[in-house]
Amino acid sequence: MASLFDKRAPRPDIAHVGMGDKGATGLMPAQDRFINLILQYPLWMLTINAALVAVIAIGASRLQVETGIDIFFADDDPNLLAQRSLDETYGREDNILFIVEAVNGDIFTPENLISLVALTLEAWQMPNSRRVDSVTNYLYPTVDGDDIIIAPLLDKAAQLDTAKISGIRDLALSEDALVGRLLSSDAAVTGVNVSLNLNLREKAGEVDESVSFARQLAAQIENSNSNLRVYLAGWAVTEQTLAEVTTEDSSLLIPVLFVVVLVLLAFLLRSPFASLCTVIVILLSIAVGMGFAGWAGVGLNSVNVSAPTIIMTLAVADCVHIFSAFLRQLREGMPKRRALEYGLRDTLYPIALTSVTTALGFLSMNFSDSPPFAQLGNVAAVGVLGALWASVTILPGLILLLPFRTKEGVSTGLPMDGLARFVLSHQAWLRWGFTASIVIIVSFIPRIDLNDDPSGYFSEAIPLYHAINMIDSRLSGSQSIHYSIEAIDGESISDPDYLEQVAKFVNWLREQPEVTNVESFTDTLKRLNQVMHDNSQEWFRLPDSNEMASQYVLLYEISVPYGQDVTHQINASKSALKISATVTNQQSSGLIAFEERTRLWLEENTPDIASRGTGQSLSFANIGLRNIHSMLYGSLVAIILISICLIIAFRSIKFGIVSLIPNLFPAFVTLGLWSIFVGEVNIAASVVFSITLGIIVDDTTHFLVRYRQARLIHSLSAEDAIRYTFNSVGGALVTTSVALAAGFFVLVASDFSVNSTSGLLVALTIFMAILLDLLWLPTLLIKADRWLVQRKPDQDQLEAPV
Repeated sequence: MASLFDKRAPRPDIAHVGMGDKGATGLMPAQDRFINLILQYPLWMLTINAALVAVIAIGASRLQVETGIDIFFADDDPNLLAQRSLDETYGREDNILFIVEAVNGDIFTPENLISLVALTLEAWQMPNSRRVDSVTNYLYPTVDGDDIIIAPLLDKAAQLDTAKISGIRDLALSEDALVGRLLSSDAAVTGVNVSLNLNLREKAGEVDESVSFARQLAAQIENSNSNLRVYLAGWAVTEQTLAEVTTEDSSLLIPVLFVVVLVLLAFLLRSPFASLCTVIVILLSIAVGMGFAGWAGVGLNSVNVSAPTIIMTLAVADCVHIFSAFLRQLREGMPKRRALEYGLRDTLYPIALTSVTTALGFLSMNFSDSPPFAQLGNVAAVGVLGALWASVTILPGLILLLPFRTKEGVSTGLPMDGLARFVLSHQAWLRWGFTASIVIIVSFIPRIDLNDDPSGYFSEAIPLYHAINMIDSRLSGSQSIHYSIEAIDGESISDPDYLEQVAKFVNWLREQPEVTNVESFTDTLKRLNQVMHDNSQEWFRLPDSNEMASQYVLLYEISVPYGQDVTHQINASKSALKISATVTNQQSSGLIAFEERTRLWLEENTPDIASRGTGQSLSFANIGLRNIHSMLYGSLVAIILISICLIIAFRSIKFGIVSLIPNLFPAFVTLGLWSIFVGEVNIAASVVFSITLGIIVDDTTHFLVRYRQARLIHSLSAEDAIRYTFNSVGGALVTTSVALAAGFFVLVASDFSVNSTSGLLVALTIFMAILLDLLWLPTLLIKADRWLVQRKPDQDQLEAPV
């Protein structure tokens, strides 16, 4: 039996490769006929199927780039609906925030204030701007005789002397509405916030227009005043940055991956024509996936833009398995057509099986609550099946057309026989060592923190990253929660009882350690009441009567300059106020906990005005946690379906159960290691298991097919079956794993952290999968061999397509 796995032994005749007595190969008659059809009409198969691929690929011309934050939410997402309701009432959160840092440590110098006034005035000229808020145009009520004057805090800095500037500085630092929102407590950093009025149908173009203007203005201010540094943030900047990163990823990562794949194939397969054929299959597979996306109306966004990269790496795996078997026989002197026949018969079934299981893994991403991830799963699943289609119908014709030489060196040079000896010699140590290590590492998974605020979605190479850090460390906080507080019994916001409860809530918010600023119209009413009573500090309180409060509201509305009305704080019917709390950057669970604590306080202390918080930051925090739960359910469904596929394929419940062990643990081990060394992940982690589940089944399936073949067909002992498996598919498994891991590792270069994190996690998971398949799985198979293979089946009853 040694000749079957001895690399120096003669090649077994093709009639005995993985077969029983049902035909030459033991394959099902339909599969036999399919292979014969491919070999009999290779050029016709190539031409017809290439034409079909071209028809599907036309759909790629319909692809359009999707931008914006809303793409991460389904139309019926409860947090998105709450956000839209708030936007319809008070205006959208779309904004551009200029963060201005004074290098000398003080914004309140004549030169700096002149620049700040100029920035504020120029910001009004920004396309799509509807409101500009700044320290300089902050409305501050004062009394002049019998008249109330509501004017900007500062509008002509050049006319102010040092004493007046010092007074304005002290006044600004005493205003709760400014400090922690538009002014840092040390007066070294300030913000100019531009609210935008965007047409949702033309939002991408209008965002690009506004952000371009803002970037030019920021550069202009810095050039005119070397003492200022200007950063840009806000939701519009976030959306524009996402669009730019998406475009850069699609134009950069795929070419880089092509180079990586070509280099790997040239080194591992040592055949330029094999590399060329693989590249063609890759292109066809991507064409199928992206063509499907276009026909299905899927837009290209910052998440599913990685689909071509994923499809590319999986197409490589199919080609490598076929070429490994084909080139091995060609090197040993077999005629090309017969070597191709051998390669197809040797690999068709496991490739088809792994393609189906991989597609199932990707399709489980449809359980995601975030549409881009579901779209990525669908496009990748179609691309995987497209890779299978191209590999078995088009690749054979290419192989027969191209002049493959019979003496091409194709050995990977990987010491598979030596590795097999190592595993067999240390099987007990490896089995228990890996088992103990897995248990320990997996136990760290609960320590992982989920942080899904989009403020952390970009790398340090992106200017927005530094702007957000400046906001969090020097100005205020990058997260906000908004509350729409309805008047009691549908009455007016002028009701004194209602206003007292709102003020009580505002005071409580300001006492919370997470909160840096609270914006509420009740502060404006207090200031107006104070002004109306000779500016006496004891009258800095809410008006006592409904009539007085109504007069103050009316007085303020008719006195404010154009563009600085209170519609962002009071609804049109005067029946609700919006309270906005700016908080320090919280992890998703922390932000959700804060909102729940706030809601509980409202229900217990001011039940008449109890309300739920909303906002973009809170929406992302919730969808991240919900996605974890939904994807866990989806992964469970995928595991069940893949298990059924493997049980049917192996015609053995026992082998199906054993196959689950190395398929489940790689992702768990990776997340455990991530918890130990990093400790924090974003929404990418929720889909890693679904992405990798189908992929890592590839290695396990090929390994188990060969092992089962050696035990049941060739009647080898368990140890000899392991040697046979290592020598027959070990090199191909390592090659495909390296190609897959390298492909996903390219995503690490993305400046979008969801892609870079998922790429790194998937690459690490694939590495862990091949490590466990080669070093742990063999020891488990040997240990469980008596349970798995209780007796040798009769050959005439053996129809399993191995």
